[in-house]
Amino acid sequence: MSRACPIVNASVDERGARLCALIVLFPLGVSLALGSPWPALFLAGDFALRGFGGRRLSPLARLSRTLVTSLGLSPRPTNAGPKAFAAKLGFGFSLTVALAFLVGNNTLAISAGAPFGLCAVLEGAFGFCVGCRMYQLSQRLWRRPEGLVEETIAQG
Repeated sequence: MSRACPIVNASVDERGARLCALIVLFPLGVSLALGSPWPALFLAGDFALRGFGGRRLSPLARLSRTLVTSLGLSPRPTNAGPKAFAAKLGFGFSLTVALAFLVGNNTLAISAGAPFGLCAVLEGAFGFCVGCRMYQLSQRLWRRPEGLVEETIAQG
């Protein structure tokens, strides 16, 4: 299991998450190619489920779990916290793409969709989760050492 700072006491299958990232490329590509907000809105809903606690209801997570099982891949657990943070970022990017297309700003949609797609490729093909790395960095930058919290309370 990844030694990333956990924010939840749960794990997800890393292989399933990587496959899910590759699957995300299809609706994102359709949205960008056709200039349609609907596939991006579907992605926003799916990322919202995965990022805000409804992972079991996510159609893409279910599809990736089914494919991992069908392929006979053994699970590789990793902490769910960084993955949930990354899903929240995916929610923001996909919602931005959808809203930009809805208001007719194709430049903004493509500008948000390109790095979003790159992140999905990095996760799916190479196992490099940009959102997970951002989460780990944020924990290093803003997390207060536990002794400091106790010391502050004792002084207050």
